[in-house]
Amino acid sequence: MTTINTAAQTAATTTASTTKTTGSSATSSSESSSAKLTQSYDSFLKLLTTQLQNQDPLSPMESSEFTNQLVQFSQVEQQISQNSKLDKLVSLQNNNQTQASLGFIGLDVEAAGNAFTYDGKPVKMSYTLPETSTSTKIQIKNEKGVTIQTLDGARTTSRQEVTWDGKKADGSVAEPGSYSMTVVAPKSDSKLMTAKTTVFGRVSGIEAGNGVTTLMMGKVPVKMEDVINAQLPAAA
Repeated sequence: MTTINTAAQTAATTTASTTKTTGSSATSSSESSSAKLTQSYDSFLKLLTTQLQNQDPLSPMESSEFTNQLVQFSQVEQQISQNSKLDKLVSLQNNNQTQASLGFIGLDVEAAGNAFTYDGKPVKMSYTLPETSTSTKIQIKNEKGVTIQTLDGARTTSRQEVTWDGKKADGSVAEPGSYSMTVVAPKSDSKLMTAKTTVFGRVSGIEAGNGVTTLMMGKVPVKMEDVINAQLPAAA
């Protein structure tokens, strides 16, 4: 009986381990685990049948021992089935999210964040201070993090909108590309505050990967949950 117990426990443990590891992966992983379970279960039944045929009639094997092994296989099978259903549910949810994000393409959106794309047209952004500052400056930085322009801002706590015309500090026009804004606003004790910032832009496409769908404002990725509002472009 030791041979059957050892083989069954090893097969069930191996399959259970595989199931736990791949529970959040694609449906193919669940199908692979199911195939392994079937193979292990068939091996277990063959060993059981052989031992039953060759057991000592005067000392028959106890049914409770191999019944426990059957229960283990059943539990693993149920877990694999649950993981397979979960994989399908996650896949369906991702598809729904992708379909919903398609509706944003072509819309003008405002989203939380400080990165934006400059395409030669003036760029609008906003900031909100947690408390009144002693001074407020908005730094426009290029992809390398170099400040190319500094704008004056309000010191109050009300939401402020700022528009950058695309010009650098020397008066020349910035190259199209990715930029960011940084609000420099010290408190009365000279410590800098963290402002809430938003950027505006038009959604030009979407990207999907690893179960996440991202909106693209030019070259800048924006999470759907960061979108504050969206509207159709104003008529020219």
